[in-house]
Amino acid sequence: MIVPKLTLTKVEKGKFQEILEIMSKSKFSGYVRVGFKKGEMSLGEIIFENGKPIIAEVSKLKSKTSISGDAAIRELENLEYVVAEIYTMTTDQLRKVVEMNRGLEVKEAKVEIDTKVKPEKKALYEKYGIKPPEEWEIQKIIRDSLENSEFFSEIEKHDSLAKYGIKRPREEEIDAIISNVLGEYEEEEIKPEFEALKAEIVETISSRLGKAAKKAVDIVKSCKSERDLIQNAGAIGKALKSLTVFVPKKKVEEVIAEIEKRIGQKIV
Repeated sequence: MIVPKLTLTKVEKGKFQEILEIMSKSKFSGYVRVGFKKGEMSLGEIIFENGKPIIAEVSKLKSKTSISGDAAIRELENLEYVVAEIYTMTTDQLRKVVEMNRGLEVKEAKVEIDTKVKPEKKALYEKYGIKPPEEWEIQKIIRDSLENSEFFSEIEKHDSLAKYGIKRPREEEIDAIISNVLGEYEEEEIKPEFEALKAEIVETISSRLGKAAKKAVDIVKSCKSERDLIQNAGAIGKALKSLTVFVPKKKVEEVIAEIEKRIGQKIV
């Protein structure tokens, strides 16, 4: 499928049918890319217009075969777990994408939405003027809560300190305590050779794996010394291995092998 460069809007995970329902209820127009494994790693691509799938293609990454249109939707509709990247498109972008992908049209596939609501619950909603949250809204609340767990932890810490009348030490006091225990230390100077090595690794990851590898690139960029790089090797390897949902496994393994050769250490 030919698609222009787009900005990722959000990521959804779960049953493909549930993601279809979310797109339908929100009258979504744009591009959805789905990673899944059914026999072999596969990539599904769907174009939606006002919540309806109008273009679809499924590509098998190992056998390099593909199916399109209604057959592609049928391949996807019963999947129990997928990772879906969602990209919003403008009307003009949508028109161009449809023009560039003639032959991949979806003609018969329909989105089946479960509209059953218990009569009692529905009556209460109407009586008190309550609008039940959409599925995507519930998932967003859960995801945001998990992502902000460190924030909530900090609030709890602050409340505990206040409860027992404990004064939080100032930054300089913390530094003094660390210095007394470990002794004075000098900040490690960033060497030009290390900066060159880091730039080479970032270039290798970015040029071979693209924007999907942003997490791994950010970890590399955060390293201030070779020691940092070695200590973060496992995290870099884990971030790269997670890309096999979207990128051929062989390609990821080649990048990992090249990085290991450069730093002289296994990262997975």
